[in-house]
Amino acid sequence: MREGGREWITWEPPEDFAAGWLTTSAYPDQPGNVVLIGHHNIYGKVFANLYRLRPGDLILLETRHRIYAYRVEAVHILPEKGQPLEVRQRNLQWILPTADERLTLVTCWPPHTNTHRLIVVARPAQP
Repeated sequence: MREGGREWITWEPPEDFAAGWLTTSAYPDQPGNVVLIGHHNIYGKVFANLYRLRPGDLILLETRHRIYAYRVEAVHILPEKGQPLEVRQRNLQWILPTADERLTLVTCWPPHTNTHRLIVVARPAQP
């Protein structure tokens, strides 16, 4: 999608109880930003309770091959709907590639208006 001469990243979360993986993001257990997107109030509602996470909470990410543990570092609620282009571009920083290893979970917020993005950032948990 293009707006104002700039390319935008778009995605469609799955319609069942699953999170979608942003294909430009990293794989678990590799350097980079693993980005998962999911619905919180429709379809499978995989991220219905994402808003309950707090720094220090443990996240277990299950893939076909193994389970990865991450510890929540930060939770952000960012205005999105009706915001100027600069604000929406700033919000995109959370899904961009990174040099460090992290997990970023993204959904809409609040449950009935979806005017914001709820972003959870987590780092690999120490054994």
